[in-house]
Amino acid sequence: MLSKFYNKRNINILAYLYLFFSFILVFYFSFKTVLHHHSYSQIFINYSEGFIKNAFLGEIIFTLKSLTNLDFKLLINFIFLIFHFLNIFLFLKIIRPVLNYNKIIYIFFVLNPALILFSIYDIGAFLRKEVIIITAFLFHIYISQLYNYDLLDKKKYNKYTIYILIPFIFINSLIHSIQILFLPVHFFIFKKNFNKEYDKKDLLFVSVLLILFISQFFLYQLVSGHSLYEATIKRLGNFNNEFNISNAPYLFLTMGITDRFYANLPFLKDLNFVTLYAISAFIIFIPLTFMLKKINTFDNKFNLVFILLSIFPFVLLMFLASDWGRWIYIIAMIILGIKLQFKIKSISNFDYSILIKVALFSVIGFYIFFYNLSHCCIKNLFFYGMNQNFQLLGNLIFDNLKIIEHIKY
Repeated sequence: MLSKFYNKRNINILAYLYLFFSFILVFYFSFKTVLHHHSYSQIFINYSEGFIKNAFLGEIIFTLKSLTNLDFKLLINFIFLIFHFLNIFLFLKIIRPVLNYNKIIYIFFVLNPALILFSIYDIGAFLRKEVIIITAFLFHIYISQLYNYDLLDKKKYNKYTIYILIPFIFINSLIHSIQILFLPVHFFIFKKNFNKEYDKKDLLFVSVLLILFISQFFLYQLVSGHSLYEATIKRLGNFNNEFNISNAPYLFLTMGITDRFYANLPFLKDLNFVTLYAISAFIIFIPLTFMLKKINTFDNKFNLVFILLSIFPFVLLMFLASDWGRWIYIIAMIILGIKLQFKIKSISNFDYSILIKVALFSVIGFYIFFYNLSHCCIKNLFFYGMNQNFQLLGNLIFDNLKIIEHIKY
């Protein structure tokens, strides 16, 4: 009876249902209230004071507000809901081949707190702009995987890359400059699948986009963070009464690399902060690497140097911003995507003694159910993971939800 239920089709369906429902549960509250004030504050960065970086999404939201007069929460959450659901769909498509070989590893990827579920395990990581950047990365991994599985020919891969991915990356660079840090991994993926045969119109299209992409860095204007903050408050109007807009994201825009390093220095000197995140990185990357090592692929062109160069920008970012959980999450997603873009040859079994298997799966179960990767300013390591989602659901069902803060922050 159990074997009939525990089949690939049912596991895949349950994965979709669990992930979509988990995000819907958090979005249920997000459509009703402002879950995290700092996240909302950085979303509203806009072009009211000039052409500045990271402002494209905010300007879109203000434009939609003027055209529709819909509530800001509705507009923001609808946009992020689309991209979160796109990410779930792409993520499950990418890891789907694993299910054909090993159900346990597939479930581990689905429920891993440092992968697709990261952004709802800590509401401080929810509604962050890198969600849209991750969409571009997952899309590239997906089409690369289709190509490596011979489900997409080289010509179509090139078309998808040129006419969908590259314009999307350009738009994303206007939404958040973190997109720039993803360029190495996109380059190495494309380099691996590279086809020298291009039409002139393809080259012209890429050239125009490249010129636009590079020119934006020369066109950006330096504006006062304080004046932009004040202008944004005026544009928000009565919505200011619903949340406490933070000036930190606006002041951060005007800071150079040296200023950002010194602003982040107190965190680097905080032994407790560094120790807890070092333990977090160990907890995340040891099991992830262990699982990925069991996956044998036909193509190993993506060598260790390419992997290190792909994640190196986010390692450096830890010296410039204290949101270490977000950078760890991105690195974990990159490592997973790089591996699974290749066609799977086989997956090694868990050939251990019964005692070791019990110990191993107990540790993995505890990790999946109780561990939480804090996006920033880590306060604890355990007991704020999936168990909190179940507690939230129970409180919601029994109408016992008095406050929202315990969701993850």
